[in-house]
Amino acid sequence: MCTNTPGAYKCDCKPGYSGDGSSCTDVDECKAGTDNCDDNAVCTNTIGSYTCTCNKGYNDFRNLGYKCDDVNECDAKTDDCGENAACTNTVGSYKCTCNTGYTGDGKSCADVNECADAAQNNCAKEAACTNVVGSFKCDCKEGFRGDGKVCSDIDECKENSFKCHSHSSCRNREGGYDCVCNDGY
Repeated sequence: MCTNTPGAYKCDCKPGYSGDGSSCTDVDECKAGTDNCDDNAVCTNTIGSYTCTCNKGYNDFRNLGYKCDDVNECDAKTDDCGENAACTNTVGSYKCTCNTGYTGDGKSCADVNECADAAQNNCAKEAACTNVVGSFKCDCKEGFRGDGKVCSDIDECKENSFKCHSHSSCRNREGGYDCVCNDGY
């Protein structure tokens, strides 16, 4: 840059350059630390200046890279979590976690068969476990009643719900009953 002065002139380097005015070299603002890029941006030196680009997972709505805000990929629906997974925003990224009843890396989640391993279900020993997508259900076996997590023996003899011959008696047993012939029969 030339500035006219009385009877002379003065040369200065333009902003982004350093030197004595007759010889000017580019200043690398990124290396010098004189840039004003956000901590979550990458500084790139250009001739006479620099640019700032927000890191992945951050956005600058002014597109200058001076103020990079975390992008909530979960709210923006830009995540790649599986349909049976939950998305959790993290600073600069996100994580996918399979929902209860599913297993996998969060991007691909498969149904867990909780019935295949008794440790994965809370069905009573007197109940049958049925796997359903994403869960399981417990149903008391014949001769028992309850919610499947707790099953109690039905006393068919006391409830008079047995079917024995008229010359026999009902004897309750766990999960059922026996008909025992009366004396003489």
